[in-house]
Amino acid sequence: MASRRSGTYTGRHQYESPRQAITYVCDTMSTTSVPVSWRVNGNGTLDAGPESNLFVTTPQCLITGKGTGEDMSMRALPGSFDVTRDAEDYTTRVVLLAEGDGTSIATGAADISPATSYKDIHGNAVRLTRLVSESDTSTSNASTRAQLQLNRFTSTRNELRLSTSDYDIHGTFSVGDRVWVYSPEAGIVDTANEIVFRGQRLNPMKLQVTETSRPVTSGYTVAYRATDGTWMDLTDYVAFEGAGSVSVTVGDFSRQLSASGTEPVGSRPNADTSVPGVPTLIEPFTGMAYLDSRGFTRARVIVSWNAPLNTDNSTIIDGDHYELRWAVDTDMIYPATWTQVSQIRWADMQTWAQPFAAPDGQWQTMVVAWDQTTAQLQDLSPGVGYDVQIRAVDKAGNTGAWSGTTTFVASADNIPPSTPAAPTVAASRIAVQVTHTLGKASSGGTYNLESDLHHLEIHVDYEPTFTPSESTLKGKASATAGMIQAQIPVVVTVPVEETSARYVRVVAVDITGNKSGPSDAATTTALLIDDAHISDLTVTKVTAGTISADSIVGARIKTADTGARAEMSSSGISAYNSAGTRTFFADASTGDVSIIGQLVSGTSGKRLEINPTATFLPEIRFYPNSGSDFGFINGVSSGSDVAVGINSSPFDDGTGVQVVSRAFLATSGGARLETIRADTEAARGAFVIATAGTGGTLFAGYESGGVTGGYITASATLTTIGWNNGSSSTNYHQYESGGATRHIGVWRDYVSASADEGIFTGHVSTNGGTGVSLSYGPTMTSTPRPVVTVYDDIDHQVRLSAESTTGFTVTINPAGSGFWDVNFWCFRV
Repeated sequence: MASRRSGTYTGRHQYESPRQAITYVCDTMSTTSVPVSWRVNGNGTLDAGPESNLFVTTPQCLITGKGTGEDMSMRALPGSFDVTRDAEDYTTRVVLLAEGDGTSIATGAADISPATSYKDIHGNAVRLTRLVSESDTSTSNASTRAQLQLNRFTSTRNELRLSTSDYDIHGTFSVGDRVWVYSPEAGIVDTANEIVFRGQRLNPMKLQVTETSRPVTSGYTVAYRATDGTWMDLTDYVAFEGAGSVSVTVGDFSRQLSASGTEPVGSRPNADTSVPGVPTLIEPFTGMAYLDSRGFTRARVIVSWNAPLNTDNSTIIDGDHYELRWAVDTDMIYPATWTQVSQIRWADMQTWAQPFAAPDGQWQTMVVAWDQTTAQLQDLSPGVGYDVQIRAVDKAGNTGAWSGTTTFVASADNIPPSTPAAPTVAASRIAVQVTHTLGKASSGGTYNLESDLHHLEIHVDYEPTFTPSESTLKGKASATAGMIQAQIPVVVTVPVEETSARYVRVVAVDITGNKSGPSDAATTTALLIDDAHISDLTVTKVTAGTISADSIVGARIKTADTGARAEMSSSGISAYNSAGTRTFFADASTGDVSIIGQLVSGTSGKRLEINPTATFLPEIRFYPNSGSDFGFINGVSSGSDVAVGINSSPFDDGTGVQVVSRAFLATSGGARLETIRADTEAARGAFVIATAGTGGTLFAGYESGGVTGGYITASATLTTIGWNNGSSSTNYHQYESGGATRHIGVWRDYVSASADEGIFTGHVSTNGGTGVSLSYGPTMTSTPRPVVTVYDDIDHQVRLSAESTTGFTVTINPAGSGFWDVNFWCFRV
């Protein structure tokens, strides 16, 4: 962070050379009336301060083209002048881009005053704005630096290079000193200045010497300084120059946009050194208790805060997020109610002031977006104290300090359990046995009470609508989240020595001691004596009813010793028929199951049946829907081999005949894919046969009522495609392995050709004339290409003179002497 005060400068400079840093400081401290600069001395030290303390600011030397010499304290040097003057860098306004991050960049601006006298071609005042980028300039220095940069560009650029034959100028001036320069011929005149030299009044310009160069002549010493500081005399090895002119440069340095600031204008990284301050938490916090998805009571609290400033009291413009952390407050005393204390033993209490030990936990952290000033902390323990802290982080990763610790107490558990459902009760004359499946009265079901349940109170009275009280409380039964998750019912026996009807209601109590409303009453009359009051019970005494137990240990459990029976033992579960044959066995050690008989997955609708008939054929039936139709897979014996069939349910083939689709994997004759009659299994429709062997055949065709239609056969030597029903209309192609192709049958005559016919032939007889035109009848889909021959008793020149999609024309020469024939083939393309 940098600031500028009168006479002082404070700033931070990183990744800069010493020259850049001292130049920046001197430029910042300069004013028009008191310019500040620096110089390096011959002994390696550096001086910085007002230029009047470093250089000669009241000129003692005049450089002119004539009238040289000495006059009192003024010395005039002769020289020739090379003047450069331009206004290329002239500026009326400077906008300086100072420190910042991304789009948040501090700026400063300065405008020329008074307004410029330069005009454009329309007579308007010239406006020239220059952007200067200085990312290391602080916000407070931005305007000062902008004015400094503007001062550099509000006048013309004047540079004067002169050479003088008087090169012995040592002691006259040094680089940095001001000198008078006067040359009316070159326009170097300033009426604001007036000096008297040898009785003449002159109006010279005051300019600073920026450079000097001179020839190295005999009499100079030339030496080399090594890196360790030692000098080596090289005078004896130098070829000296002859006497020549001394070059002196006075005026401004070169000014270009690239050098107008310390860096180019545009996107640039900039170290963000601002540190966020500490946010202020707003108390009191608001919160409440709630039930989580597991049924436990938890607490939530809403924390709010005020956004901070940076530690230097500047506004945070690059804030990224807040970090909020909280942990259990172990210093707080946690009192307990008598109801809570009644749930534990005296020996389990920590101290009288704090019966329960303070919980202990590590910090938990939450990240909150910068544009948010509230956050909700959830899953807190009800009634427990928490410490909370917050800090701010900006986009550069600068992290503020944590706020002081604020302590709050999460909302106590004030949510009672849901009203439980009515219990199931059984009574004897001395006690009542109560069973409860830990379900809610409102929504029904079982094992759905809240998970923070602790126990059930059992209340018994004579009236069905009695109000539970201390006088009706007969007992308590543990009921926990573990019992709800494991679905273990509450079973408790409470002593009630009565024989008349009694009513039982239960009340659910959670860990905190909150009590639910009472359940509906369940009534019972003394009928049974519970087992606690039976000293001896044998199986011969059990003639009816149900035996309930967590486990019964014995060697075997069976329904009979012989005949049809079921038996369970350590080896597994078995079932036997009346003949004593084991029809079912589930092996306990391996999990293997064996069944003799039918296996059915259901009695109706979608189901699977295995071995469905009394003869136990190897068959699996599939019933995908309601009804009696089914598909099946069966195995058929063929000697020692097995053929497999896959069959659909029967369906109508469209002619009233019931057919079945079948895949038959036979052990002789090959595999078949076919449609057969459901009654006779005769082929009906298309079929495919694949025979076995190296010369096996693939046969596909059509058969109906013993009549075979079109087919495809394929073997190792011959493939046949076509129609073969054993009559004169047989028509097929044969493709032989030797490369020959055969066609058995006839081609269609053109008089019966259809519009999509590909190849057809014809024969026409005519009498006399020089030609004949033939029509196909239909208009063909595309133009056929006829191949024509003429049969006659004399020779002719034959020409196909016309062709189209409807017919063609043949002409002959000479004319026919009588009857002559036209034979042709047509190939449609």
